[in-house]
Amino acid sequence: MKIAVIGAGALGCLFGGHLAAADHDVWLLNRREQTSSTLSTEGITIRQNGDVSLTVGINATTTGSDVGTADLVIVLVRAHQTQMALTEHAACIGSETWVLSLQNGLRNYDYLLDQVGRDRAFCGVTYEAAITEEPGTVTQTSTGLTTFGGGNAGARTTIQETLAEAGFDVEVVTDPRPVIWKKGTLVAATAPVLTLTDCPVTQLTTDPLHGVVTQLLTEAAHVATGHGINIDVTTIQQTIESMANSHAEHRVSMAQDVEQGRRTEIDELNGVIIDLAETTNIEVPANRQITALIHGVEQC
Repeated sequence: MKIAVIGAGALGCLFGGHLAAADHDVWLLNRREQTSSTLSTEGITIRQNGDVSLTVGINATTTGSDVGTADLVIVLVRAHQTQMALTEHAACIGSETWVLSLQNGLRNYDYLLDQVGRDRAFCGVTYEAAITEEPGTVTQTSTGLTTFGGGNAGARTTIQETLAEAGFDVEVVTDPRPVIWKKGTLVAATAPVLTLTDCPVTQLTTDPLHGVVTQLLTEAAHVATGHGINIDVTTIQQTIESMANSHAEHRVSMAQDVEQGRRTEIDELNGVIIDLAETTNIEVPANRQITALIHGVEQC
């Protein structure tokens, strides 16, 4: 299968590397010429538990026209870059290409539906975690479930099998929106708090941060319910407690973006919650405040 992975960050290299090792024709699409050159020359190295677990050659380019028509496109850029990335690399998205998003953010499925239609748009989440050591070298910090849905049933099965054969733990659902909102709500309630406080994940389970997180979660759950999606706040809180135990030193991508002077994904998370709250007259003061604070940090 010819697979184009849009985004050559930690997760792009993680998924692209394992899929290439499973003998697929994988192309990593990246905006930086130097990064693409390094990837093409040196390939991808994946480390785990201090050791090299995989080294594999990879195709890398900055333009979708170099790829040609792909069978599957996996989108792993920041959520606010999704529409631009799909437009920039439209040359590799043919009339039968499947497009899968495994990003954070609450609008990605809508972006894909607009681009390729319901039959070929697949969206979900992954709990795989990795960090970039240098271009082409990533450390997998934890493994986790990847869940996606949408599209047609036959294609879902093929994509699931493709990812599973590459070593990923994969679950398929028909409607991806509940799983997108579950993780989106989790990230919206935790990432901004961790970014602003620079606290470890363990601090999210005790007051005063626990109270802030709970308010953010509760507001998001009310908004989701108003749009036909059930969010169990207790279940998400249990997930946060599990994160605190197993990912105590994890540095969220939002904090990394702030450190590097990049735009964060706040508008695709809490910003969406605010927008949808306005359509149903739901008050979300905590989400408004946290969004304003992150915007302030972005402008510093």
